[in-house]
Amino acid sequence: MNLIERYIEEVGKHLPNKTRADIQAELRSTLEDMLEDRAQATGQAIDDDLRKTILKEFGAPEKVAASYLPERYLIGPKLFPFFSMVLKIVLSVLTGVALFGFGIRYGTGAMTTAAFAATLGKTLLEYLGGIISAFGNIVLVFAILQRTLPASEFEDKDQAKDWNPADLEKEPEPDEVRMSEPIWAIIFTVAGLLIFNLYPQVIGIGFFEAGNWTFVPVLSAAFFRYLPWINVLSVLQIALNLFLFRQGRWTIAARWLNIVLSLGGIVLAYLLLSGPSLVAIDAQTMAHVFQDSESAGFLTKFFGLIPPMLLIIVIIVEGIETLQSLYRLLFKRAPAKPGFAG
Repeated sequence: MNLIERYIEEVGKHLPNKTRADIQAELRSTLEDMLEDRAQATGQAIDDDLRKTILKEFGAPEKVAASYLPERYLIGPKLFPFFSMVLKIVLSVLTGVALFGFGIRYGTGAMTTAAFAATLGKTLLEYLGGIISAFGNIVLVFAILQRTLPASEFEDKDQAKDWNPADLEKEPEPDEVRMSEPIWAIIFTVAGLLIFNLYPQVIGIGFFEAGNWTFVPVLSAAFFRYLPWINVLSVLQIALNLFLFRQGRWTIAARWLNIVLSLGGIVLAYLLLSGPSLVAIDAQTMAHVFQDSESAGFLTKFFGLIPPMLLIIVIIVEGIETLQSLYRLLFKRAPAKPGFAG
């Protein structure tokens, strides 16, 4: 086996199986042509010295193999602006939550130097742990999007055509989906699933009692009885948003599925609203955090009102979205594709 064949074999080691044979054949033809052209131009015989010269000019096998492969990203340039924006928002929220939590712990009463240091250290550790966890989960979601979506989704389609001012006069496409909408929905849905299923301990109040750190969860056992149904609706919502991201437009089937999911969300929110309290914090617990009984009573009522208010907002929003979707389907039906297949 001469140097050319060894070189081609080495390049092939860095190529995928399905394209290796074709690329190697193309490379062999190119190198042989280069050898013949150089030999004719210089009058030099085709020997190992000439082969070494040609291969030196052609480049290292790894570099040549990489030129035949598409660029590979963990998070590509088209998704990176959304990734960066989501990361900044999440980190800002985590910072605010950490400062708020530390403020509550610090305001529970007089602290010794040791207690203050312990509180500060625990807050910093929780903050760093939250940042690492959030960063990893966000990267994971965007990396999955990068690999599950077709390559055509990451092409800059606007560069393929000249901009025309007449496009400003066109009415917006009613079935078109803006790229940012499903991405945001997927990010927040996945974040909710991770928190409620893997990190429910972060939702609570911590305080020092008799020199010991005590943590009281906010969510009651009644909430977790409904968690499997929340998970089912969330997973279906993620699947719908992935489909919308790939298609770039609403289809009839997608709108009907969205209506079903909205109705499911309304029913689940009503069951949560009419069932037992979703908050496990009572006045006695808050009295340990705030020595003032009046403040403890006020905050107990405040925390108890938050879930019903949020559930009522969910019911209103989902109801409006359901009516809008029904109106589009029944009265303003555009010529959309009838199914989920692209």
